[in-house]
Amino acid sequence: MTQYNPFLKLNKLVIFTHDGKVAYNETFHDGINIIRGNNSAGKSTIGNFIFFVLGGDFKKWTTAALYCKDVYAEIFINSEPITVKRTVSESGNQPMSIFWGNYEEASKAGSEGWQIFPYRRVESTGKKSFSNALFTALGFPELRGDVDSNITMHQILRMLYVDQKSMTLDLLMTETFDSSITRKTIADLLFGVYDDTLYSEKIELRESIKDQEVKKKQFEGIEQIFKSSDNETNVETIKALIEENNTQVKSIDNYLEKLSNNEDTLKSESEETELKVVTIKTNLLATRKKLSVLQSQINNYEFELLDSKDFLRSLEKRAAALSDSLLTRETFDDLKMNHCPNCLSPLEPVIDENHCELCKQQLPEDKGSSQIKRMQQEIDNQIRESKKLYLEKEHKLLELKSNYPTLEQKVRALQEDLNEALSTTKTQRNQEFDDLLIKKGELKSKNEYLIKQLSALEQIEVLRKELAGLRSKIEALTASIKSKESHQRNRLQSAYQKIQSYALRLLHSDLGRQDEFKTGSKIELDFDRNTFSLDGENNFSESSNVYLKNSVRFAIFFASLEKEFFRLPRFILCDNIEDKGMQPDRSQSFQEELVKISKELEVNHQIIITTSMISPELNDSELCVGEFYTETNKTLKIEN
Repeated sequence: MTQYNPFLKLNKLVIFTHDGKVAYNETFHDGINIIRGNNSAGKSTIGNFIFFVLGGDFKKWTTAALYCKDVYAEIFINSEPITVKRTVSESGNQPMSIFWGNYEEASKAGSEGWQIFPYRRVESTGKKSFSNALFTALGFPELRGDVDSNITMHQILRMLYVDQKSMTLDLLMTETFDSSITRKTIADLLFGVYDDTLYSEKIELRESIKDQEVKKKQFEGIEQIFKSSDNETNVETIKALIEENNTQVKSIDNYLEKLSNNEDTLKSESEETELKVVTIKTNLLATRKKLSVLQSQINNYEFELLDSKDFLRSLEKRAAALSDSLLTRETFDDLKMNHCPNCLSPLEPVIDENHCELCKQQLPEDKGSSQIKRMQQEIDNQIRESKKLYLEKEHKLLELKSNYPTLEQKVRALQEDLNEALSTTKTQRNQEFDDLLIKKGELKSKNEYLIKQLSALEQIEVLRKELAGLRSKIEALTASIKSKESHQRNRLQSAYQKIQSYALRLLHSDLGRQDEFKTGSKIELDFDRNTFSLDGENNFSESSNVYLKNSVRFAIFFASLEKEFFRLPRFILCDNIEDKGMQPDRSQSFQEELVKISKELEVNHQIIITTSMISPELNDSELCVGEFYTETNKTLKIEN
């Protein structure tokens, strides 16, 4: 059978009582698994335990269930064995322990090799929840935004578990505190429509538009000031004026130097001037030292960022290599050898698929894949932490760089003050000398003003370029978003068509108890209101509404087996086959149709159903799991 990802399969369910005795221990298989027995024999309790151990939030336990303590499940995620454990509690939101290997290995490992994950991610420590860990193993994209913390394994299981407690006309499992955005995200994720890059682009577009608005206001404000003043707006003209003033300053300095050589004009240096020079020198040395330290810090952070970027790339390459390794293993697992690679003689058939086709030795169950899964989780944690540190360093570098120009300008100003102090250390200057100094000061002030003008004009030019860049970026993002949304709509339309096809097939196979099921032609799913309809109606008899609901839910499941883009993990659990007065022959007909469709599909999948009205053709077949349970022989073996 062809296997697509993601794939979730329950291999084994083991439940222990508080005194350590086994209350339930059964193995499950591919395809359809039927838990059968009389009413009140505990079938629904087993369904609830499966829902709970896979990550569901359940706390309305029966009295018998509360005699139990620990629930273990060996599951396959994309063909790799993982063992999970949860402890029964009436408080809900229980953590999950995960062992990256099969149940037998987990039992022998004791406490070693297990990882404990909380129900929700701990933001303060960055510790992942068990939902995050399982989503990573399943290959789900990263969920972002408001739904990030809301979409848990429990929410995913609302699509995978058809339970008895939910309202009949609710499309997904009934939830007290529920929102349409959560249900819509569940559907988008499992239907293969959710795209984390699309969400990122929408956020980037929103931020770019905000940035454009801010820069546009800055640009218009500065431009308006220049238009309303008499200031020069031509950059080249301003540069020419600055150069002209510098020439005059240089001419004055040359003339002052001549005057300073005239002994009749100047006298010896004063103590006050000497003190001024010493003060300027001290400040200059201290400021230069600060600038040097700042430059060193900038260099260090730039080097660390380069190093961190290289480290992140290596982690991402390792993560990709591990994924490729798993994919290669799964690909080669499906290759069957019929001839000896040496002599090309036909090979004798093996005892079973767990033995090597060449040497006939029993194959290890794990084949090293669980270790790869463990490594994937560790690398994923490292990548998250490294990205967090990288952003912190990047922010610090920007802060340091923003301080550099101011400090550098201060050094230049102090150096100019020192040069001036050293060149004018003479006292008792004549009137001509003082006038020239005043003139020099005026020219320098004009240049400072002109430089500010130049800086403002350069800022206008930078803003103009940034606005042009933002326009291009916004146009590119808008086009990309439209393309991805169009792709989403096409996928969704394709998914709904396939869902409708399977739902109508199940409805048309009914025994004629509801006339509308024979002629129905249109199935609608409404995740905003959490309901469904056939040709716009869902007001049928209670048993027909149950039949319609089950048809819709199984149609979603079967569609996921045909459409590769679905992320629904090829698993469904149904404890609602014959609710609300369903007649035995009608329930049995539905069961037989499920078996027929399941056998037609050559894709790995697992269906678990409970029934008290099992079809005689299916009873005691290889599809059944465990015994036929009764009031005296219940699913949970509890000694009261």
